Amino acid sequence: MREITRIPVSNLLFDINNPRLHDIQANQTETIRAIASQQKGKLLELAKDIVEYGTDPSNVPIVRPVERGSEYYIVPEGNRRIAAIKILENTDLIIGAVDAKLHRAFVELSKDFQKEPIKIVTCVILDEEEDINHWIQLRHTGENKGAGVVKWGSAETARFKQRSGSKEIHIQVLEFLESRGDIKSNERRKVPITSLQRLLTSPYVRTKLGIDLRDGEIVTRYSDNQVAKGLKRVVRDLATGAVPVKKIYTKEDKIQYIDNITSEDLPNTSRPRSTFHILGTQPSTDEPSVEDESKSPSKIVPSGKQRSNLIPRDYAISISQSKVNDIYHELRKLDIEEFTNAVSVLLRVFLELSLDVYVDKHHIASSDNMTLAKKIREVAAHLKVTGKINEQHVKSISHVIQKDNLLASTLTTLHQYVHNPYFSPGPSDLRATWNSLEFFITAMWK
Repeated sequence: MREITRIPVSNLLFDINNPRLHDIQANQTETIRAIASQQKGKLLELAKDIVEYGTDPSNVPIVRPVERGSEYYIVPEGNRRIAAIKILENTDLIIGAVDAKLHRAFVELSKDFQKEPIKIVTCVILDEEEDINHWIQLRHTGENKGAGVVKWGSAETARFKQRSGSKEIHIQVLEFLESRGDIKSNERRKVPITSLQRLLTSPYVRTKLGIDLRDGEIVTRYSDNQVAKGLKRVVRDLATGAVPVKKIYTKEDKIQYIDNITSEDLPNTSRPRSTFHILGTQPSTDEPSVEDESKSPSKIVPSGKQRSNLIPRDYAISISQSKVNDIYHELRKLDIEEFTNAVSVLLRVFLELSLDVYVDKHHIASSDNMTLAKKIREVAAHLKVTGKINEQHVKSISHVIQKDNLLASTLTTLHQYVHNPYFSPGPSDLRATWNSLEFFITAMWK
């Protein structure tokens, strides 16, 4: 018999001989506690998904009646789902079976669940053991020559995300380069997707390549021609096998790889535009790019590596507060290559004191208990109200202080400079930090 029907959760019983568990359990209570103990955080994630989306309509639990004519059913397939629902109904069931932190998480999630509790679950009733075992085997024992669940590889996963509207970062890179003619379709097919993904997930690598992410899209403050140089080099290294997976596996491997690429094959990041644009589109500003300026004989812009000081020579502001002014002039004089650590600490102090002076002067709020990020938000909001910066500037500075943003590790980097004895800043990191904050510092001292 095969029948799809809706069954009350209270009438569903766990399979005490569940293959997920090492031993046959004594009763229903011990079974749910054993499932929770074994699954831990995975069960919580499943519960979160159920609270948000409900039970999976494409994959219903398999049940069999306890005995002919019974209202109660044993669940040979789907025990995790039923366990998640029963725990959300009564979190006391797993006290002592999981640690206190995980239990608290279930308690909090249960509050949301109780607003729209799941009392009935759609199931398929099978009464033949052979039938039940067949479907469980196909679901849990691999592809079975194609009869079972055939898992997607990285390419299939990426195509799905692309077609469903969330194009992955490596797809954006490959399409950008192919549309420009920098790579051909046959080269694109040779690129190991997982390796490219692995590199592009590194904030450090993205910063060196002159790109960042906003709402899932690659953005940049440099010309597309500049950015294409680094991306093309990386893609070709991977496509030709010049860089095997084992060379970019760890965080340190990725940093070493990108640092070994010559400056000629990376974008010149010494003069970023004031606004971001989506990679492959025209910038929303007429501001000249690095390469545009380099064509003019009247103004030669030194590269980031040529700039020996944190603050560009042609930059100047007037600072009324004497202590902050002294620090500013020290930062202008110090050679960033020779005094890297001193510059890093002074930069943090300079930024924080500048913010404190602005907050106090304009009576925004007490700065005593404010974090650096909070001060920046408050000051940026005030600068916009007073017309010193525009909405685009506010978005840019907000982008800098987002925790999950990575052009933006700026604040974390500044904190690490001062407080982490094992963190060693590089001159290029410091230059990039200054470039990200220059317009904001200028506006504060106008």
